[in-house]
Amino acid sequence: MGLGDILILAAVAAALVGALAFIFKNGGFAGGCGGDCAHCASRCSRADDQDQ
Repeated sequence: MGLGDILILAAVAAALVGALAFIFKNGGFAGGCGGDCAHCASRCSRADDQDQ
């Protein structure tokens, strides 16, 4: 295994860690918006209205 292979593996590992961090920061695999940001925003605004 050469230096190029090690660098490629490190880049792939870093991308995977970054993707997982992004997913978990934004609601995880369950819950969250499910790709429908308008629905998610309306749900958040309703929760804000109930708090007041």
